[in-house]
Parts: sequence; structure tokens; C-alpha cells
Amino acid sequence: MGHNLLRFFITYASLWGAICVAVSAYSAHGLESDETRMLWAETGSFYGLVHAIGLLLLVGFNFLQRSPSKLLVIACCCFAFGLLLFTGGLYVKALAEISLGGPFIPVGGSLYILGWLMTALYGAKFVGRENV
Repeated sequence: MGHNLLRFFITYASLWGAICVAVSAYSAHGLESDETRMLWAETGSFYGLVHAIGLLLLVGFNFLQRSPSKLLVIACCCFAFGLLLFTGGLYVKALAEISLGGPFIPVGGSLYILGWLMTALYGAKFVGRENV
């Protein structure tokens, strides 16, 4: 993975981590009167934080290998788009009370699953550096 892509994924994951914490805090205080909206926000925050951390770990895996891995890039992209579609879609529903009208949230969830499967495949094929 190139340095620019690594930099992007680190920044992207970190910003999503901050957003997830902020939305979670807001939902606990600002949405307490609407249990459904609060649940959407909390679900988005939980999955968002898990996948932001997962994305950072995948970036770290880059330094354990001999050569760039397409599987690792695919897994990172799945998590990145999953954050946007699944977590972002739930936030739009929770905070703006707007349904995006498309399959954004289910597609985002499917991307999360695909990202984990690509990570598993990467692990099964992993060939690390000699002297790590």
C-alpha cells in the first residue's frame, strides 16, 4: 500500500472514530426522548468504532508483509465505504430523521462483512517479512 493511501486510511479512520464518539455522546443526551433515533445512533457508533479501529489495524498489517497486498487494500476499501454507507446512513436517519431511500445501510453492512472476509483471506495467505 502506498504512503498516500496509508495516510488517507489513517486519517479517514481517525476522523470516523471522533465522529462516532461525538454522535454517541450527543445521542445519549440530545436524543434521549426518542428511543428509536437513539438506537440508530448508538448502533451506528458501535459499528463505526469497531470498523474504524479495524481499518487502523489493517493499515498496521501493511508493515508486517513483504509486498503490497491487494486483499488488504480491498478490505480497507470495504471498511471505508462501509463506514460511509452503514454508519453514515444510520447517522442521517438518527440525527436528521431522513431515510436515504436506498439500500445504503444494508450495502454498508454487506461491505463490513466483505471486509472481514477479505481480512480472513489475507490472513490465510499471509507471508510476513523475514526479520519482523
